[in-house]
Amino acid sequence: MFDIVLGMARGPATAAEVLELLAHARDVCGRLEPDTIGLHEIEAVFDSLVACQRLTAGAVTRTAARYDEAGAWKRNGAKSAADDIARKTGTGTSRARRKLSTSKRLGHQTGTDQALRHGDVSDDQADDVSDAVAASPDSEEELLDSARREPLHQLRKRAAAARARADKDREATRRRLHEQRCMRRWNDADGMGNLLLRLPVDEMAEIDAALKTPIDKAFADARNAGRFEPAEAYAADVARDRLLANTPNSDAAPTRRSQAVRPDKKVIASIDLAALNRGSVHDGERCEIAGVGPVSLTALRALMSDAVLALVIRDGVDIINVTHLGRQVTAHQRTALEARGGACEFCGSTFRVEIDHIAGWALTHTTTIDDLSLKCWHCHDRKTRLGLRETGPPGNRHFLHPDGTPWRAPPDDRPDRDHPDREEPAETTVQADLFTLAN
Repeated sequence: MFDIVLGMARGPATAAEVLELLAHARDVCGRLEPDTIGLHEIEAVFDSLVACQRLTAGAVTRTAARYDEAGAWKRNGAKSAADDIARKTGTGTSRARRKLSTSKRLGHQTGTDQALRHGDVSDDQADDVSDAVAASPDSEEELLDSARREPLHQLRKRAAAARARADKDREATRRRLHEQRCMRRWNDADGMGNLLLRLPVDEMAEIDAALKTPIDKAFADARNAGRFEPAEAYAADVARDRLLANTPNSDAAPTRRSQAVRPDKKVIASIDLAALNRGSVHDGERCEIAGVGPVSLTALRALMSDAVLALVIRDGVDIINVTHLGRQVTAHQRTALEARGGACEFCGSTFRVEIDHIAGWALTHTTTIDDLSLKCWHCHDRKTRLGLRETGPPGNRHFLHPDGTPWRAPPDDRPDRDHPDREEPAETTVQADLFTLAN
């Protein structure tokens, strides 16, 4: 579409070349008028600008450590290099501090440095990868691959899991995190009050479990009444009412024709039987909360004193081969599915996740764990509407056209396109209406 000829210089870029680049970029961006670009060209132009943004943001990250070394921030009257970088980049000090830390580590993280150098990852992705690689060097290639293919929230889950796997003393880590617990309150410029609660993930999992049922109920009641708001709004209402009422959880689960009866609070944890009996977790053994990641055995034992916990023991019942002739999943099968993390196996969303038969119960007349997958309502809807097939292992599934060729979602593929009365929910971490069995 475009014929562009560039002179490719050899050797490291000089300061003069960087200044020349700035002058050229300022000239082009200053003369850019989006309305004058043809609609057939705008995608290429937009993608090029995004690539430029990644390249320059990566270059800023890579030079941050050198900027700190030069001590320019002292001459600028800043308290630290991070404060000076935050002011110049227009970001918060904590984010600038992460950028500076990443820059200092890149000399020992060749893969991450090369990915930034070529614009393969954003500066935010590089921060998460670099932080995890510092704890788990062997995970660099896996995390960079995730950064190229998956959204940021999925990368952060993988990075957190890599750090946890490399943690040699989870008990000490749990004590350190417990000491960092806090709650903060502030009002923002929009006139909204904000509440930040930071707790270790095992303690937050209990709160998630306690809030899930009333949030599901609020969501279902609103839909039945014809009200359509983001799930975060209902979650805020529930949290506010719980804090003000200070009453125990007594709400009943939302009524749905396809929803099986189950406990109103449930935390799924996976652990090796040997580790549970021994009382300590060795390298390569599993001790984690579904959707949260690895935790210490102390954290898991604390949950075991409450009926909120359901354990999936790797050497216990062979859930994989449990088969029955009914359409509904068994309690063992449901627990095994929930242990996958509670997210859609296609897009990673945790909103309105459903259990779906892969081949279809009408064809097999059996319900096995291998023929079940977790889908958000969006992915389930598109499979049904388009007659798609699915393939791949749990956590890495993808859709195929009926002829077996890979399927890719077009930009306008939205379930509400064919269903005007349905509204696609915003992305959220609230697991509302989770694990509804549907076909």
